[in-house]
Amino acid sequence: MIDSNQLSVENQKKERKHKRILIAEPNQDIRFLYSLFTKQYGFSIADVNMVESGNKCLEILHSGINDNNNDYDLIILDTHLPDISGFEVARKIRDRLPHKKIILTTTYSLDNISSMIDSIGIKSQDVLVKPFNYSDLVSILKEPVRSYN
Repeated sequence: MIDSNQLSVENQKKERKHKRILIAEPNQDIRFLYSLFTKQYGFSIADVNMVESGNKCLEILHSGINDNNNDYDLIILDTHLPDISGFEVARKIRDRLPHKKIILTTTYSLDNISSMIDSIGIKSQDVLVKPFNYSDLVSILKEPVRSYN
């Protein structure tokens, strides 16, 4: 049986020019830099959604499980969110949406968090240690969308 709703969602994904990105970053200045950067890189306001907390990030993702408007290709999480650790947010995302690509931004060294990211299923190349070069983020944005498990 062919699910016409699923075909419609897949066609909409193929028609999108850019990835859809959800960014959870507590610092207003850094959110502003993300908005400038993504706009310069060609993303529209509809392509990028930014929140300041982990719970808001989870709320958006979990409310949009069956809603193509909230179907994000990439989730960028700061590890120092004010309400819940970015690591815990990543773990909760993995539990419900294991295929989502997650990028962590952090001030921790990779040596200090390697066991934590391994337990969540995040690769070291998917961690940006602050301060990072936006060219590193460009490299990630250029990667084709693929499922992660």
